[in-house]
Amino acid sequence: MGAHEISADDRPALGWTNERVAERSREATRRSLLAALGAASTGALAGCSTTLGSDSTTTFRIGTLRPPITLDPITARAIGSEQAIGRIFDGLYEYGEGTNTVPKIATDELQFEDDGRTAVVELDERARFQNGREVVADDVVYSFTAPIEADAPTAWRVSPIESINAVDDRTVRFTLEAPYPGLEHALTQPIVPRQEREDDSEAFSTEPVGAGPFEVASFSAEKKTTLSRWDDYWGEPMPAIDRLTMAYVEFPMTQLTSLRTNRNDAIEPVSPLIVNHVSDVANASVKRRKGYTSFYFGFNLNQGPTTDPRVRKAISYCIDLEKAVADFVEPMGQRQYSPLPPQVASDWNMPTDEWADLANETNPEKARQLFREADEASGQLRILTSTDPKHKELGEALAGGLRDASHGALVVSKPESTFLDTYVSGSERDYSVFVGEITGTPDPDSHLYPTFHENMAGVTNGTFYREDAVMERVMAARETDDRERRRRLYEAAITRLLEDRVCLPICSFKNSFAVDAGVRNFRVHPIAAVNPRLAAGDEVVTVRSKS
Repeated sequence: MGAHEISADDRPALGWTNERVAERSREATRRSLLAALGAASTGALAGCSTTLGSDSTTTFRIGTLRPPITLDPITARAIGSEQAIGRIFDGLYEYGEGTNTVPKIATDELQFEDDGRTAVVELDERARFQNGREVVADDVVYSFTAPIEADAPTAWRVSPIESINAVDDRTVRFTLEAPYPGLEHALTQPIVPRQEREDDSEAFSTEPVGAGPFEVASFSAEKKTTLSRWDDYWGEPMPAIDRLTMAYVEFPMTQLTSLRTNRNDAIEPVSPLIVNHVSDVANASVKRRKGYTSFYFGFNLNQGPTTDPRVRKAISYCIDLEKAVADFVEPMGQRQYSPLPPQVASDWNMPTDEWADLANETNPEKARQLFREADEASGQLRILTSTDPKHKELGEALAGGLRDASHGALVVSKPESTFLDTYVSGSERDYSVFVGEITGTPDPDSHLYPTFHENMAGVTNGTFYREDAVMERVMAARETDDRERRRRLYEAAITRLLEDRVCLPICSFKNSFAVDAGVRNFRVHPIAAVNPRLAAGDEVVTVRSKS
């Protein structure tokens, strides 16, 4: 515990309210920021020699709060891994400037037959893996069937596909049992070489072979990934950068310092704590774009006190989420009242005002009453978070509110890989509440099915909610291309999720990078996994040599 931290157990004895804890935290943060700004402005930490080489190799260094855990596309389940994977592998299709998909390994736009039940995809004959082997139809079949066979976190994207067949070495047929509106997003799935992965899947997770523009130079799980440009890349455009480094940085202040001292050329995501100080400290600017990432409090409905709806309702009275978002998220995100990010809810004409009315205002006395009714007035509720600073801040805010309602709370923060295993255990020993993160697409299915459907319980769903009516609606919505019917099904499912307090939606969060002025043509993409996009269309990212 740091010198400025007060344990949750000590707060009641000191007479501290959640408001006072938050104010003390903000003041400590301001002092830390001022100290770091002073050190940076006086050059105390300047050390360009740590990153500048004497050769002509162009390196783009990113300091990220999102550590890569694996480089295997089949088992990846965290955005840090997906961002690295996206540079190593290509899919049949990729995202354009927005959320539309365009051919990559496929030769043509996606075309359907048999009333939308069949899609035939031809492969570009130039496509090669980094070991020189051609990409063939059998590799494509494997890339879409392996997640199902392994019950992998990526299985939800491809599970609606009834069958995938190699017609010949250059042709693949996808057959659907029912229409699947999310298929175009699913077909951006990275293509994996069957033989190379099956030969040694453990080695493949750290030294994979892909068909993308970068190959692995070195990898240390949850620490650092270094990629080298594959100069024989078959596709277009060819990146201008020779090496890409994505290094884990634990704190936003350390990120800011690394940008100031040229240890990194960019940092991401940009914390609300530092966003207004980037241009003051470094010759850099913040680039941001609305995306499809959101945070929520998820409840354990499998074991423990939160299986009781009265306890979940009591917890909902213990935190002022409007204030938490204002304190810890704005201006890099905004409050949301459902599992759907605001732009998705708006595009689908969802009743967001009605959902906002379902959110409770802070009421410690009401919370105490509900805890007593549920015979849960004593004990500690375990709040599980990752070590991401935003997750920890939100977890501590809830813990403080529980203390204000005279209930014990313990925030347990785990490294990303441990967190991803723990929040889906369903064990009351691990958590009653967790801070979850959804990274999706414009399709509501990507926010609801992996997060709440019972088929994904214990894989990507840590709530273990099993209400049949909700499961049926979420499943039916991914099996029809009637948009209005889908909208009605999602509206009913989400309303029930909120009424049953399966989760407490918190906020959306923008995709953001702070980028040194020497980096040219860098643009942020709305799909988080597409970032950092180093070559697309007519533009490629370049890094000016520092001296």
